[in-house]
Amino acid sequence: MPADLSPTARALRVLEILQTHPGATADELAQRLGVTERAARRYVGILREAGIPVESARGRHGGYRLGREAASGRLHAG
Repeated sequence: MPADLSPTARALRVLEILQTHPGATADELAQRLGVTERAARRYVGILREAGIPVESARGRHGGYRLGREAASGRLHAG
């Protein structure tokens, strides 16, 4: 991924990844984005601040996945 992308562009890339790979871990997101795990978690935070429901789970089968509204395409602004 190009290093000159904005944080917003990277957050949108996280959204794309979670749509196609539910359950992706921070490490997996970081590898796909070419950033640190901390940065990957920050991009997930940007999505959450924008009102996109991103759920997280710990443990062996943990990772990030989109909430039902986002996964079904039924997000509402405002």
